[in-house]
Amino acid sequence: MKIPFHMLAVILFILLFSLSACQPAATPTQALTPINVQLAWTHQALFAGFYAAEQQGYYAEEGLAATFLPRPNLGINVIPLVVDGTADFGVDYGAGLILARSQGLPVTAIATIYRRHPLVFITLADSGLTRPQDFPGHTIRTLVPGGSAVAFQAMMTRLGLDPNSVEQVDIGYDLAPFFAGEVDILPGFVNFDVLTAHEQGYQVNLIFPEDYGVHLYGYTLFTTDRLIQENTDLVERFLRATLRGWQWAVENPEEAGPLALKYDPALDAAHQVAIMTASIPLVNTGEDHIGWMKPEIWAGMEQTLREQGVLTAPLDVTQVYTMQFLEEIYK
Repeated sequence: MKIPFHMLAVILFILLFSLSACQPAATPTQALTPINVQLAWTHQALFAGFYAAEQQGYYAEEGLAATFLPRPNLGINVIPLVVDGTADFGVDYGAGLILARSQGLPVTAIATIYRRHPLVFITLADSGLTRPQDFPGHTIRTLVPGGSAVAFQAMMTRLGLDPNSVEQVDIGYDLAPFFAGEVDILPGFVNFDVLTAHEQGYQVNLIFPEDYGVHLYGYTLFTTDRLIQENTDLVERFLRATLRGWQWAVENPEEAGPLALKYDPALDAAHQVAIMTASIPLVNTGEDHIGWMKPEIWAGMEQTLREQGVLTAPLDVTQVYTMQFLEEIYK
């Protein structure tokens, strides 16, 4: 029996309708949760791991969309910007977080990105200044309280030298006066200022505080106690994606460096690659996991701050950081 064409069309329509009814309804794309990350400085490959986590899609995989806020002014403390809700997470130095906590600011470190501090004291190769014992009677660029000042004072006093025997000179952040000999000693970063000196053709001596027993954590990731308590899952997702970003950046420095140009197109790509490459041994120390923190380093920083008279208030240093998220992510 031959079925009329119009009946075939009706049967086909019914079959298609039945099949479509059996399919699950399309799930709308889930909106990403926006988060703000306050950086410790202007956009540079110093923060390449954060950029990688965003541009490689790691944050999106965790349901997050990150916005990175450059430091609005080099004289502004970024920690209060997280406390007041301007940002959800922030990046600052380990010593700075200890001081903030001692002052009652409810912030907690969740991972240390620069587990070796990039701070180094730089002198021109022909200056004859090759060790701290050579510093008395010379000049140094103005030291940052709670930052380079702590490392300098600790290094000098542990060697029995008077930190005040070195005169501080305010030359701002322009390196030209240092290259011109207007100041003898430059506190700088091995993964930034040293690179600039080499790129401009200057040979320099490097004096590391760590060589004299001064161990400080560099860029450390922190958030508020409130966010940790109220949205533990978000903190863990953010940190997991961030650590993935830093792992990728360490493994792919030539690709990671130029990621900073998305946020500041005026940056030089080759210089950013150099920054990322020089940062690798500071981030991936080979001791344990990227981001991992050690209680003895935190305790040592507290002791150093107390020795210098910078920290005087009572403080339980174990309250400054938490291993909760690192242990969960790396378990």
